[in-house]
Amino acid sequence: MVELIIEAEPKLMERLVELEQEAFGYGGMNEWHLVPIIRHGKVFVSKDNDVVVGAVQYMRDWDNPELAYMISVSVAGEARGKGIGTELLAKSIEILFDDKIIKVELTVEADNVAAVKVYKEKLGFEVTEFRKNEYGPGQDRLVMVLTKDKYIEDVT
Repeated sequence: MVELIIEAEPKLMERLVELEQEAFGYGGMNEWHLVPIIRHGKVFVSKDNDVVVGAVQYMRDWDNPELAYMISVSVAGEARGKGIGTELLAKSIEILFDDKIIKVELTVEADNVAAVKVYKEKLGFEVTEFRKNEYGPGQDRLVMVLTKDKYIEDVT
């Protein structure tokens, strides 16, 4: 089950931080990041038996408000490989496209083969750019984009 989060409840915040730390360690978000994103961006979670097992956060681009940037996506270790993350992304992207977004962009570590494969093959994202040292020395990223038109074309 995928749902949009509209309130920064303490237990939920604790779980979201756990997921972020598990997925990204030092680079994961904490409450200081998540609260404003919940209030001013979009945060979606995936639940299994009322337990949050996945989360994705988006923000709108200030210069291009029809663009949503995927800040982060994380899935609990025990829930990986079951399609939960793919479903979370697909449903959240559909909601964004229904809310006047026409393009979703993300960056991903170039050697994260599993993530790139999901983004490309299951969701239709295309690599549009390579950014050397995006998050510091040796932190290269691929920029990937999915347009509403391409998504509709691939789904129908």
